[in-house]
Amino acid sequence: MPFFGDIAKTAKDLITGGFSYDNKYSCDVKNAGIVSDGLKLSGAVVQKNGEGDPTGSFKLTYELPQDLVVESEGALPSGKVTASLSHAGAVPGFKASLSGQPADVSTAKLAMQLLRSGAGVKCDMTEIVSGNSLNCPKVDVSAAYFAGDVALGVSAVVDSRTGTLGKYAVAAQVKAEEHTLAASLADMDTVKASWVMAVDRRTSAGVECVYKVKKGDASVSGSAAVSTKIHPMCSGKLVVASPLPIKGAKLAPVVSMQVSGEVAAKTTAAFSLQVEALTRKYKYGVQFATKV
Repeated sequence: MPFFGDIAKTAKDLITGGFSYDNKYSCDVKNAGIVSDGLKLSGAVVQKNGEGDPTGSFKLTYELPQDLVVESEGALPSGKVTASLSHAGAVPGFKASLSGQPADVSTAKLAMQLLRSGAGVKCDMTEIVSGNSLNCPKVDVSAAYFAGDVALGVSAVVDSRTGTLGKYAVAAQVKAEEHTLAASLADMDTVKASWVMAVDRRTSAGVECVYKVKKGDASVSGSAAVSTKIHPMCSGKLVVASPLPIKGAKLAPVVSMQVSGEVAAKTTAAFSLQVEALTRKYKYGVQFATKV
């Protein structure tokens, strides 16, 4: 989808691997006889990065006529409850949702997005309510335009009460056959430039450069990824990334891998492992997902 966050996503996913290292089990039930049409029940248990105590969540999603969707989610053991109401269809490509904790109106958030003819706009408003009165909100807005192989985007955070401009960024991306070039500037300080090449259908490689204007620091990272089909019901991906030996930096390879596939009827599993070659530090995560 053509939103600001999709610009340079190819390089980001290549460098990080895009893997999860949480231990998680999730279950989604929708229109399965035990629930009414339009109602979806979701539950999950998560242990973040394989550390600490696991947490749980339970969500009910109900699709109503006129493109209305009502959601309610509870978190354990905190007992925190959030709810949201979203609507789409009043204007083609437009969707709006209002969410927050019913017990705390200060958490209210209004999120809107518009997707039309290669253009994507998102606008999130928070700090809408203060006490018992409406407040000038904090606005997080972004816009992107995709025209064929070229994409341009801008994002900013604005405090409408004071008129203060917070974080902001501009980004651009160009695709040419198997090559993807992207560049961004954030807060007039951080410059990023990346190049990713699809070597073949399963292999890609790329380089990302980061320059801190105020500090005058520069770093370059390289990465390569290989995907393969291990079994008709199982696939794998291997990613190797490292800083390049430029401006005093040393090679420090980080190897990431993931194996995923179907392990039972309507249940998939994924195992992710990341190892720092020099320090031998590692982390891993196992995720199971059942959809009925």
